[in-house]
Amino acid sequence: MTTLGICIPTYKRPDFLRRCVESAIESAAGRPIRVFVADDSLTDVNRPVLDALCAAYSFVHVHRNERNLGIDANIQHVVDLCDCDYAWLIGEDDLFLPGAVAAMHDRLQGRDDPFVFSNYQWVTEDHATVLGVASPGAVDGERAAADFIPELLASIGFIGAVLVQRAAWGRTDAAPYLGTYFAHVGRIVDMLAARPVVQISAAPSVANRSQGEDTFTWKKDSFGVFLGFERMCRIAAERGPALAGALQDAAVNYRREHAYLSLKSTFRLRSQGAFDLRQFRVYIAPATTIEPWRKAWLLLLALAPRLLLRPFARAYVALVARRRQGAASVVC
Repeated sequence: MTTLGICIPTYKRPDFLRRCVESAIESAAGRPIRVFVADDSLTDVNRPVLDALCAAYSFVHVHRNERNLGIDANIQHVVDLCDCDYAWLIGEDDLFLPGAVAAMHDRLQGRDDPFVFSNYQWVTEDHATVLGVASPGAVDGERAAADFIPELLASIGFIGAVLVQRAAWGRTDAAPYLGTYFAHVGRIVDMLAARPVVQISAAPSVANRSQGEDTFTWKKDSFGVFLGFERMCRIAAERGPALAGALQDAAVNYRREHAYLSLKSTFRLRSQGAFDLRQFRVYIAPATTIEPWRKAWLLLLALAPRLLLRPFARAYVALVARRRQGAASVVC
């Protein structure tokens, strides 16, 4: 039997963690999965929940890290803990949809796919409303890596989309990619360079909580994330030249989609405390892919007092909301 492990890197969010583990168990519908948790908290904040889960379920395995690894390295670590044929990553604040784990377990039987992309949906903070689907037009089956990478590589930055064959994963190395926030994506690209086919699971399997003040734990290092994706693509292209063109397109599409270097986006990020002088010095100033004129106004924004920007940001958000309401009224 092909075995499946659920891998959860966690940090100081016990209530989310409990719900995530329970969603995996319920979604498995009796299939013999195992659950692996790598706790990066360095405190006892998660201990009551983890102790209760371990006592209730013999297949839940917990490792409390002796030092804080950070999200990038802890993702690698939790997959390393998994001794199943396949590892399915998921964030602690996300949930498996009913029956999704059972369906995936059945799907994997007799398969030998190094990487499976599991489609997912975005939901509100309370998981009550679906906001969208990562790949609305996804179709079950194989897809060439050269086609998948430009369109959907950024989507697997969300770890709930990622199922990896442990043997294939073990033949890759995280070291070149650590510090990009996307080491797991880089390793998957290395896997695809060796076998350039992605297996697609089209039906959304995971609910990705995409709202809430504590949703984006990397917010204080937002440009480390944005430019980290681009850097990961460059590193992967150097390591796998056959996919270099697809990776370049992925980086261009990522910058265009998120518009993190636009005046509007950086103004908003600065007003929210997600962009500051430290980030400018570490990420923007040395970047060779950012024009000098753009660096100049990014520096001005980094120096601008947040309290001065907040009223303008709030006014803009209110204006956009009114325009949307007006457009909806016209349609009605």
